[in-house]
Amino acid sequence: MPGRQQQAQAALERLTDREREVVIAVGQGKTNTEIADDIYISSATAKAHASKLVTKLQVNNRTQIALLAHDAYPDR
Repeated sequence: MPGRQQQAQAALERLTDREREVVIAVGQGKTNTEIADDIYISSATAKAHASKLVTKLQVNNRTQIALLAHDAYPDR
């Protein structure tokens, strides 16, 4: 669905590069510890990014972040 993909990509354009990295990792089903290891941050920082993304993306939870990532980047 191109419309849905375009909307998701537009939402993610407002994010920093680091936040987009976290969104992609959440979309891949990674835990905070796995995200931290992959992008060289602490687990607490990964958790903080995920929490802030809920607010910034106006979603209710981590699962909705993952769905948005899948809509924006279906090949990742």
